[in-house]
Amino acid sequence: MVGNVLGNRYEVLERIGTGGMSLVYRARDITLNRLVAVKILKHQWAEDPEVVRRFEQEARAAASLVDRHIVQVYDVGRDEPDIHYMVMELVAGETLRAKIDREAPLPVRTALEIADQVAQGLEVAHARRLVHRDIKPQNVLLGPNGEVKVTDFGIAYAATTGTLVNTGSLLGTVQYLSPEQARGKLIGPQSDIYSLGVVLFEMLTGRLPFEGDTPIGVAIKHLQDEPPRIDKLRPDVPASVANIVERALSKDPAERYQSAHAMRLDIERVLHPEPEPEAKPALGTQEPVEEVPHRQRVAQSKRAAKPRSQWPGILVGAVLGLGVLGMGAYAFHRWLNPPIVTVPNVIGKPIQDARVMLKKHGLAAMVAGRASSQRILPNRVVKENPAPGTRLKSGETVSLVLSSGPTTLALPGVTQESYYLAKQSLEALGLRVHMRAVASGQPGGTVVRQLPAAGRVVAEGSVVTLWVSNGASASQLVMPNLIGLTMPQAARLLQHTHVTLASPISEYSTEPPNTVIDQNPAPYSSLDGVTTVSVTLSHGPSPVSASLPVNHSKVRWIIPKSAPPKSLFKVVVTDPAGNEEIFYQQVNPGEHVIYHVVWYGTQAQMVVSLNGRLLPAESLKSTVSPSPSPSPSPSPSSTPSGAPSSSPSPSTTPSSGQSG
Repeated sequence: MVGNVLGNRYEVLERIGTGGMSLVYRARDITLNRLVAVKILKHQWAEDPEVVRRFEQEARAAASLVDRHIVQVYDVGRDEPDIHYMVMELVAGETLRAKIDREAPLPVRTALEIADQVAQGLEVAHARRLVHRDIKPQNVLLGPNGEVKVTDFGIAYAATTGTLVNTGSLLGTVQYLSPEQARGKLIGPQSDIYSLGVVLFEMLTGRLPFEGDTPIGVAIKHLQDEPPRIDKLRPDVPASVANIVERALSKDPAERYQSAHAMRLDIERVLHPEPEPEAKPALGTQEPVEEVPHRQRVAQSKRAAKPRSQWPGILVGAVLGLGVLGMGAYAFHRWLNPPIVTVPNVIGKPIQDARVMLKKHGLAAMVAGRASSQRILPNRVVKENPAPGTRLKSGETVSLVLSSGPTTLALPGVTQESYYLAKQSLEALGLRVHMRAVASGQPGGTVVRQLPAAGRVVAEGSVVTLWVSNGASASQLVMPNLIGLTMPQAARLLQHTHVTLASPISEYSTEPPNTVIDQNPAPYSSLDGVTTVSVTLSHGPSPVSASLPVNHSKVRWIIPKSAPPKSLFKVVVTDPAGNEEIFYQQVNPGEHVIYHVVWYGTQAQMVVSLNGRLLPAESLKSTVSPSPSPSPSPSPSSTPSGAPSSSPSPSTTPSSGQSG
């Protein structure tokens, strides 16, 4: 399958998972130039027309679900001869199954936050009358930023209908099956609630509520046995959490939560409890009463003994009754016509402060999940829905998303991958990618190095530099000639190689200040194994130069015909003032080479080499008497000079010593 292009659009790159009904591949959407996940029905199911029909029908229905806690379905299609596939969002991270196997039992808050996000995805699906029917840890994906996504809506529906149930294909996930599913009865959203209860039970305890030697035995326990209480298996779990699991696992669907939203409300009450009210006097206590004098008590008792008329009491009762009726009518009117209030801005507020602010405006608050934020502290509001300033009826609920703080992640290794796939994978994690082309023996487009290295913990938004092979062998590329360039110019010339500039050193030179006068490795040498190049920058003429005459000489060479092609010709000129000039040139046999040299004093030394072999030393001599020259102004002499052709020996023609 790898290498195939499905529907003339999805290039299959590699297998990344296997399920009971499908094989999962990483693929590239050629049209939109993005990475996707492709689920392909296994052949045994692809031959069942009823399964295929349900698969395609429900995959299209699942594609209509758009929520941050549901894996987005992009496309569904068929390729000859019997390949049925679904194209989905590619989620970086791991399955909840992997996390449970590695870490269970999970911390109570972690388990509740995962269950809360799963319930939020189910709430959206149930609103569209789409029941998942196969909620299990394998179908819950955990992103690197803590975001939870539910997957496999379409396949789950197909797997619970027609031939699949009759053949017992669901026995592999019978541990999460609701009692009504085990009976083969009509099921609804409460079936997903039951399965989520099993998942929450497993996250908190590290075991399943019902286990047995055979799948049939487990199914019977779902029908007949009561699950153990969570707080009995794990005493540190609060009773309120155990109650949530117990209600979700009720045998009768009518006794379970009637919606995912209702289950979320109980989870939110545990995660974000309301502040306890101030203590009030206990019932039965009495306020202290001042003692009444004896005479006053006797007088009061005599007055109480006299018969009173009943009319005042009747009138008071009538007035109170009318008041109660009026208050009831007002309350009923307010219930039918609640006042309109404005949603306050609680972005950046701690959750408790946000609840208080919303309550003052007559609104309720519900935490709808968490999202990473680089600027908002953890447990503060990063998003609210409806947005601040929205007009709502009093009593309505505002959904709050809390910050989980800045996201950090361990950098994956992407060397030896293609640059395109590596870039997609890193950007999917919220990282930025910078590419540098290098010469390498690897195929073109292959990542040969990354910085930071794999395993380093980095923050979301960090830059990752990838060195990518340009397809040329390093032995085929040569070091550029950097002589005469500034550091920025040299860096730009090297940007398409894997070679970087080392910290420079400075020397006195007749070349312009801050330009390169020497380098190691030398120009035109092989780049194979080279990662850095050392350079020497001109510091300008030495202070002694101001008291010496400046000379401009033209030196001409003829390369011997016995020299190899592309030989390296190097000339080094030093003068009494301590200045240095260096020239490199790649030459061929018989080639004429001319250099214009600037030097100070009456005699300068010139060292010449060909392919690293030193030739006899030569001197440059001035024909004028010394006199100061305030500033060098190189103007090469136009006087022609000759040289013997048998060896690369120079012929020099000095210009006038006082050239300005």
